[in-house]
Amino acid sequence: MSQLVTENLSLKVWVRERILFLALVIFFVGGAFYIGAGKFLDPHNEWLHPIKEFSLLLSLIGVVSLGYELFLREMTFREYKDALEEIVNPDAVRLGIEGIYKNRSELGRSISFESLFREVDKELFVGGSSLLSIATSSAELLKKKVLSGVNVRLLLMDPSSYVVEIITRQGKGRATFLNEIRTSLMLLQKISHEIDSEPGYLDRGKLTVHTYDCIPSHSFICLDEGRLGGKIVADIGPYLGRTTPRPSMVVVNKENGIYDYWRKMGDLMWQESNFFNLSKDDLFGTQTKAFMFTSGASTKLDERTEYYSQATDSWEKASICKMNKNWQSIKGSQWIWVAESATPEEVKTGTKKRFRLLFNLPSDCRGECVVRADLFLRSSDECRLNVNAASMSQVYGGAAYPEPFIVDISGYLKGGKNEIYFELISFARPDTEKSEDSLAGLIYRLHLEYKE
Repeated sequence: MSQLVTENLSLKVWVRERILFLALVIFFVGGAFYIGAGKFLDPHNEWLHPIKEFSLLLSLIGVVSLGYELFLREMTFREYKDALEEIVNPDAVRLGIEGIYKNRSELGRSISFESLFREVDKELFVGGSSLLSIATSSAELLKKKVLSGVNVRLLLMDPSSYVVEIITRQGKGRATFLNEIRTSLMLLQKISHEIDSEPGYLDRGKLTVHTYDCIPSHSFICLDEGRLGGKIVADIGPYLGRTTPRPSMVVVNKENGIYDYWRKMGDLMWQESNFFNLSKDDLFGTQTKAFMFTSGASTKLDERTEYYSQATDSWEKASICKMNKNWQSIKGSQWIWVAESATPEEVKTGTKKRFRLLFNLPSDCRGECVVRADLFLRSSDECRLNVNAASMSQVYGGAAYPEPFIVDISGYLKGGKNEIYFELISFARPDTEKSEDSLAGLIYRLHLEYKE
């Protein structure tokens, strides 16, 4: 019985999502039968008029359905919804607040960088601490936007700022945050060079990067600043530490709203910042190049994560999977597995899946050529790591840990082709019932820096 109800609900949802298309199909089918009946049937055929009348009825049903969806549901119902929102939460409507999210993870599940960037027409202004997520997962999107004529302004911390030292001490003395900023700037330099090397695109925009050396007021993404359709996604509260999650707010450009406050704060940070020259050959005087490999972020064949499929006896592209509410993220990366989620049968019996990442270093890279190779890693249950046939003795899990595992693999890398294998073991849960218990996954980010 419950299965029948579920199927009926699924059918209703399917029809509701495609109602406009179905209304058009009904209208055109009815019209086609009405016109075709007179051509294919004899004028004296007794079925001619019933078929034409039925076809006309079908067309009318399509027209009425289309009008109902477009005018009543989309316009009248939307006005009712806006009115109810203003009654229930008048301050949010008055201030132009579209949504408030308790942390970045909740915001990311509701709004992606890709969906935000697609809304930009003239200018994109992003400010934050390291912008590592932007420089990794949204690199290609940034490039396309600039080439299409959109001006992009990026604002991040100066790696030599005293604030970076303070945050480093908060992170138990690890230089992770400093490395994130440096890597982000190197990746942005790579994006800038790729934009400059693209032929054509006479109406291309401009990519400008500034750095600041103070505690930022907030992190933000500003779309088409000051324009009628402008929107800002901003963190609520100052940047006081790396481990404290901050709520986020989405606001639209509305008269006497909160949008102008966030816009002025962003402009003030930009005015107090300094231009960062991405055209320099060596950004930090270290003669190094940086690469970053992240789970779920790249579709390039030589950078994507793959899993071994026993069914096809080959390596297939790993899939971005659902995320358990207790799991933590890694900046710039996404949780992956062989599918969106494990099946109930796989959860009850447990699974063992193999993943791999392949990448190349210059063939003459030897000894101290690799300056840094930090692998940030989490897994749902247990993960065993193998780098170029060398097995790590430790087992890695920590999906819900505040900080991910950081594995230094610089001593295992070599010139030419490098292989990293992840063996992900999900424990058997024979008594599982909840749908969230059927989640399994892996997430990682590899910082790689080497001397030229």
